[in-house]
Amino acid sequence: MLRYFLKRLLLLAPTLLVALVLTFGLSRLLPGDPVEEANTEEFEQSTQSEAELLRMYRSRSARMGLDKPVFYCAFQPAAYPDTLHKIPFRNRREVLVKLLRQNGNWPAVERYYESLGSLKKVLQAMPVQWSSEARSSLGQVINSLQFSSDFGVAKLQLDEIARLIPQDSLLQQQTFPAYQQVRKSFDYLLAHPQKAKLYRPRLVWNGFDNQFHQTFVGYLRGDLGLSFKDAKPVSAKIGRALSWTVLINVCALPIVYLLAIFIGVRMAVHQGSRFDQRANTLLFGLYAMPAFWVALVLLVVFSNPDWGMNFITITGMMDLDADSSWATWLSVSFRQLIIPILCLIYPAMTMLTRQMRSAMIVALNQDFVRTARAKGLGEKEVIWNHAFPNAAFPLITNFGSLLPEMVAGSILVESIFNIPGMGHLLIDSMGSQDWPVVFGIILLGTLLSMMGLVLVDLAYAWLDPRVRFDRSNQSTLA
Repeated sequence: MLRYFLKRLLLLAPTLLVALVLTFGLSRLLPGDPVEEANTEEFEQSTQSEAELLRMYRSRSARMGLDKPVFYCAFQPAAYPDTLHKIPFRNRREVLVKLLRQNGNWPAVERYYESLGSLKKVLQAMPVQWSSEARSSLGQVINSLQFSSDFGVAKLQLDEIARLIPQDSLLQQQTFPAYQQVRKSFDYLLAHPQKAKLYRPRLVWNGFDNQFHQTFVGYLRGDLGLSFKDAKPVSAKIGRALSWTVLINVCALPIVYLLAIFIGVRMAVHQGSRFDQRANTLLFGLYAMPAFWVALVLLVVFSNPDWGMNFITITGMMDLDADSSWATWLSVSFRQLIIPILCLIYPAMTMLTRQMRSAMIVALNQDFVRTARAKGLGEKEVIWNHAFPNAAFPLITNFGSLLPEMVAGSILVESIFNIPGMGHLLIDSMGSQDWPVVFGIILLGTLLSMMGLVLVDLAYAWLDPRVRFDRSNQSTLA
């Protein structure tokens, strides 16, 4: 059995690798620029020149590890350069790619865009006292031209620049040489297309210095990266939130199983009785009520001082500091967590109780139970020592999915009751597009699901001695 357990743990590695590749790929397909999102205030409040903004972007990108190729290799058209990932600002990279797809001549596209940037730098370097209506209009046209990927529109905008420059003698003196270079590079780009390269594939090997390798090695060390929101380690943020989620689930899960076993066994033993009928009705009613709706109702009822029911608080736990006594922590935690724990207990308990009842009814009608009764064994011994172990397999099977389901189910409960757990962190991170935190939580959920399945297999062998694991890693009955 130990050998089987070790093999199952080894099988977790490729599964986690697939999950990592999928989450990493999704993170790179999401809209927006991660560097700008992580430094939104700095870029919005910056009054620096174009060159300073580019230097700021490159330094932030290097710090976040986004100045490297995405993967170990890339299968791309021969016209594409190997250094496309080094170009600052995602929207500019997208414009260059669109221009390249229409022309195929990367050196000409790069030369045109660099000359356009030089024209913008010349305009920004002019003294402020030289401001004029023509200069203001020229700046707007250049900004628009930088994000224009249509050659027809770009030609019209270059003609507009040629019309604006002569309106101001100082403007013409400073910017006309740079404009001539832009026009020359643009005309060369149109006159020398290389579209054949767009249809010739090329395999590019980027080596191990890439974003995925950096992320993978970081995950092996427990480093999930930095948050886009506040540049704090993702593992530290998840660790703090996980402590609250584990607390409420550790309190809820044993209660769920104890209630399900006790009520389900009693319903099966007294099948058709008044207790069985009333319990069935109650379970169906509870199962039909969504947990988030019950949570909202209980929140309104037990936190409303007008009704004399000011029993729970909304921000009590987050108001506590590290110097608070254990008595204060227990008091506040109990008042805030008792209702959320109840909201996690009843949906899982209703499902497991029904399954426990059905499995127990089948077990009580088996021949080995009748044999045990014929031997003169007591009813409690027959029920708990003979029938229950054979009826408990549905409970074990559901444990593999119930553990991640309860963690996921606590998302809404934590948000409603303002508990700083995993669910609260996940919703906040999705709202602020803090993707490193979101994908870290997703990977943790994947790991919990797989560990739950391994624990289910081990529980089978512990509960039923007939279960053995052969060399092919499959369970058999002796």
